[in-house]
Amino acid sequence: MHSMVVLVLHNLTRFEEVLSAWHEAGASAVTILESVGTRGPREQARREDLPLLPSIRDLLQSDDAPRKTVFSIVRDELVERLIQATTDIVGDLQQPGNGILFVIPVTRVEGLREP
Repeated sequence: MHSMVVLVLHNLTRFEEVLSAWHEAGASAVTILESVGTRGPREQARREDLPLLPSIRDLLQSDDAPRKTVFSIVRDELVERLIQATTDIVGDLQQPGNGILFVIPVTRVEGLREP
């Protein structure tokens, strides 16, 4: 069986390290998406000091800067290796600001090229 491992990475300074670690752990391909959570914009909307139309710089300097969401479909036996590789780099995912990781079972895969 296969699983999809998904990581919403909050600390982008560790992004390249995470990608390398996932490949070393056995992920043959990793998909990268730019992402922004909804918690940040709602909290920012309540702030009176934020401009009506914030600039890109305002958004990038905020605590709710864009994130990277990365995912890979891997054989089930690789899931724990990817999780361990991630926590070795970003730290405990239970700590705020490190990111969110989840795993989804995949019942069928077509076109996946595994090493």
